[in-house]
Amino acid sequence: MNTAKDTPILAMRAGTYRERPTNGPLSRLFFRVWSHRLPQEFEGQIAVVPDGCSDLIWVGGQLMVIGPDRTAAFPALAPGETILGLRFRAGAALRWLDVPLHELVGRAVPLRELRDDVQTVEERLAEANCAIERRLLFEAWAAGEASLANEPQSAMKTLFDELGSGVLHGSSATEALGERTLRRRSHDHFGYGPKTLERILRLQRLLRMVRQPASGNLAILALEAGYADQAHMTRDVKELTTFTPWEIRRQLCA
Repeated sequence: MNTAKDTPILAMRAGTYRERPTNGPLSRLFFRVWSHRLPQEFEGQIAVVPDGCSDLIWVGGQLMVIGPDRTAAFPALAPGETILGLRFRAGAALRWLDVPLHELVGRAVPLRELRDDVQTVEERLAEANCAIERRLLFEAWAAGEASLANEPQSAMKTLFDELGSGVLHGSSATEALGERTLRRRSHDHFGYGPKTLERILRLQRLLRMVRQPASGNLAILALEAGYADQAHMTRDVKELTTFTPWEIRRQLCA
């Protein structure tokens, strides 16, 4: 029989999760800086729900690229683990990694397998005297990389923003590129096509609404987030996350 103890915990509810917007050179390539520290006594399973993004992280003594997910991921993390992360801007990972994102869907790949210039920075990060020094080194190195990076294609940012808004459904990007070209570039830049990306960004829109203190009942939230009705929301959310909307709300509002 399934119990509450068996239920995975949404990542942001396990331990200490912090994030902030980037600024300066970092913002050419990334839009969020984040860190996540698990409790020493943690024994549960973490669930990371899809957000349409990719991340560069420091975990377990190495730099890793976390590819985009189609459904929830359940990473194996050690109790007491501290993860440092940078979230790529929409479409930016392709230009920096020179790897189509559809090749990284659902994968966590050591950065050294994608680039041959990371040994020195990994050694410096491993030798850092404390967590603060490691974070500053990580951000300084990434800022240097970002300052040399090419800007993401504007059409891909437009697509991401429009699908995320729940209003325009990518119409501007479709008009600019055509449906077939847009689908191909979406797979390269985000890991999947516009329809899948739209589902994932609708989920993220729902999560933002659920976290609001005065959020309404689930039937109303379903319509406000862009679902046809509550049944549609329940089905789609469970397919993407393995959670029901009720369970997500219970955890986020606990």
